[in-house]
Parts: sequence; structure tokens; C-alpha cells
Amino acid sequence: MTSHYPRDLIGYGRTPPHANWPGKAKIAVQFVLNYEEGGENCVLHGDSGSEQFLSEI
Repeated sequence: MTSHYPRDLIGYGRTPPHANWPGKAKIAVQFVLNYEEGGENCVLHGDSGSEQFLSEI
């Protein structure tokens, strides 16, 4: 990584900021990682047609 990278990626490390939520409320965080195996047909990549079965809609 170069020194002129436009974002500060240092973070807080062992000293995270303390959030003062109203009523000492807590916050829940959920991380989701989607992994899709395989690929879709695409005429731009030399396939005979594009994706035809859109069953996830």
C-alpha cells in the first residue's frame, strides 16, 4: 500500500471509541458473506445465450 492512499485504514485497535446510546442501549451487528459457486451465462463471454432461468426472483 502506498503512503498516498486516499483512505485512513488504521482503525482504533485496542482503544475503540465509547458510544453513549440513549438509555444505555446496545446495538446488534450482523455480517453476511454470500458465496456463489459457478457462474452465469453471458453472451459477452462467448456463451450462446444469457441467463434464462431466473428462479430466485
